[in-house]
Amino acid sequence: MTSDQVPAACKTADSFFPGFWDGMGWGFGVAVNTEGPQRGRIGWAGGLGTDFFVDPDGTVGILLTQVEMGNDMWPLVAQFQSLHEPS
Repeated sequence: MTSDQVPAACKTADSFFPGFWDGMGWGFGVAVNTEGPQRGRIGWAGGLGTDFFVDPDGTVGILLTQVEMGNDMWPLVAQFQSLHEPS
């Protein structure tokens, strides 16, 4: 459920938006970080102001802004995502 289920051949630049698949995969229902310091993190950022993650060590993060995710909100999500680096 929490491992990348998307074959590399399907991760094309035109399948979502450029850069979407960089270090990212998709399990059964959640996004999966496949590279970098947050490798193994699962979760998802929704377009209507929610973001959550679960790290391999069991750390859970939940962000509820209840506003549409626009250009002004993505820096907040990035800051939230960087609060905990899995060990």
